[in-house]
Amino acid sequence: MKKLQNGIYSFFGIVSYMAQLNLQWLLFTLLGGILLGIGPATAITVRFLHDYRESRREYSFTDFWQAYKQNFKKFSLVGCLYTAFLAVLIVNLRIVAVLVAAPWIAPAYTLLGMVLVYLLLMSFLTYAKADDVAFRECLKTTLFMVFRYPLQALALLTTVYLFSLLFGSKSSLALIFGGSTILFFAEFFHSQMIQKTKALQGGKGQQDEPAEMDQTL
Repeated sequence: MKKLQNGIYSFFGIVSYMAQLNLQWLLFTLLGGILLGIGPATAITVRFLHDYRESRREYSFTDFWQAYKQNFKKFSLVGCLYTAFLAVLIVNLRIVAVLVAAPWIAPAYTLLGMVLVYLLLMSFLTYAKADDVAFRECLKTTLFMVFRYPLQALALLTTVYLFSLLFGSKSSLALIFGGSTILFFAEFFHSQMIQKTKALQGGKGQQDEPAEMDQTL
């Protein structure tokens, strides 16, 4: 009985914290005028979700505000560029669907758009969780993971798509849990890819070490 009570308590604790993070994400996105606010608010939410998933550490509103101020300059421009690129992509898709007569153009463009959106999402997650790493290095890591782990990519995209359908039909749920829930699963799959990449790098380093020793001898 005690295990059941602890399980219920833990479940409602997770639900309440996810709602709290989603509310903070919305508020600080609006605080930055959406375009300038969505980048830093999303980056901080990703970091806090990662810490919560790894160590169950919960951050307060004050913690979010302090982290938001510290990272506003770094991520506000990134958020603007990503949002502008996504908007251009959507507008071009609409133009292609209306003006181009060839039936295969629109599906092909849609598929290309999905790949580009996935690259944007992955590169942003990598950059948001990296400390003092240049964006170019984050992009290289992202490109490697995208083409190295297609199954994780499919799982991530499917999960995001299903939750988007759910929250699209239930606007009340979207306001309470939408952003934090989607970012939670995106961060989870992204972390799995990062761990696999580090394991590959570690294995390669161990293989290279004996070769280097042989050369010295």
